[in-house]
Parts: sequence; C-alpha cells; structure tokens
Amino acid sequence: DAVLDACLEQDPLSKVACETATKTGMVMVFGEITTKAKVNYEEIVRKTCKGIGFISEDVGLDADTCKVLVHIEEQSPDIGQGVHGMGTKTLEETGAGDQGHMFGYATDETAELMPLTHVLATKIGYRLTQVRKDGTCPWLRPDGKTQVTVEYSKEGGAVVPVRVHTILISTQHSPDVTNETIHKELMEHVIKPVVPEKYLDEQTIFHLNPSGRFVIGGPHGDAGLTGRKII
Repeated sequence: DAVLDACLEQDPLSKVACETATKTGMVMVFGEITTKAKVNYEEIVRKTCKGIGFISEDVGLDADTCKVLVHIEEQSPDIGQGVHGMGTKTLEETGAGDQGHMFGYATDETAELMPLTHVLATKIGYRLTQVRKDGTCPWLRPDGKTQVTVEYSKEGGAVVPVRVHTILISTQHSPDVTNETIHKELMEHVIKPVVPEKYLDEQTIFHLNPSGRFVIGGPHGDAGLTGRKII
C-alpha cells in the first residue's frame, strides 16, 4: 500500500501490481509497476516497517538493518493491451487485470455498513496498535490477530446482533510480562473501550493469548507474503 500511495502521489495514472514477502531480517518488494513517479522503494520499505513498530530484531524485524530486495519491472505489454489498451481504451472499456473472488454484502447493523464481527475485530486490532504506541501497554509488540464471534437473532427476515459470543486476541508480547497481566490489561485497555457493554455478558468467552506464549513474532516467527488469496 505504501508503494502504491507513493506512485499515485506523483502520477495518478500509475499502474501498480506490487507484492511483498518478508522473513527474518529481510523484506522483498516485487511485481510490475508502470509509472512516471520517481520512487525510492527501499526508503519506503524501511519507513513503513518502522511505522509499524519493527524497530529491532527482538520484535521480529529491524527496519534500519534488515535486507531490502527490490525486484520491480514494468507491466507486460501483453497484459497492458488487454486491460487498458496501453492507454487507448476509455474508462468504460477498461478490463480487469486478473480474476478474483468477491463475496459478502453491505449491512445496516453498523455505521460502517460491515458486519459487527468484522468491525469489532478490526477496532480491537487498531486499539492494540494505539495502546502499544502510546505506552499504555508497553509490553505489547507489533504482531497479533483478532477474531470476534457474534450471536444473532432473526427478526422479520433480518438477522440482528444480540451479544458477543467469543473474543479472541493473540498478541505478541515482551518476554517479561505475565499471562495474568496480559489478560487483565487486554480486558481493561483494549476490549472494554472498544466493545459496547450491551454486547458483553457473563457468558461471553475470552480467549486472550490462549497459546500461553507469543514472544517470537513478525517476519521472524512467520514468513509473510501478500497475494496468497485473491479475495
């Protein structure tokens, strides 16, 4: 996304198909980009990694010392002529660059027009970043994932959210924090400020770092690759 933003900032007609792969001490950006923009891809990679919070090997990646590999070429003219006719097709005639799977629909159960499960899980993830960066939970590290399960009822042909059934948070942490502190502070500083009280009850299940330990994370813990799922 950062590479795309940089290209579009200078050249709104940029054609960007950029992927990223990461592993311990390494980030690679690769793909096909046709643009008039002058972009320092390595600088963008390092700045983006630093902004996420990957600032030392202890958290999974050091933005200043990691190896950055850049393998960018221009879009194939065979693909270009089929998609945009190398600039000759009108907007209405422009085709898709690839196939993909699209599913889902807008819903009025939230202001965002997205399912409550998605909205809450996304907000919890964003809150994890906030309390990590502002020092509220200094033991947090950048890696993590969230999942929210919601119970619905049928009302006149529509499904309406009734309560949150389960909340799962798995977050990377420093080695010196206890599971008790993780559980307590995730409840106090992450879940309660995000999830409306009306959706929580005594039966709500909380899986907070259920594996028990999540110190090794980021590219060091798992290789990352964009584009695995065209959805």
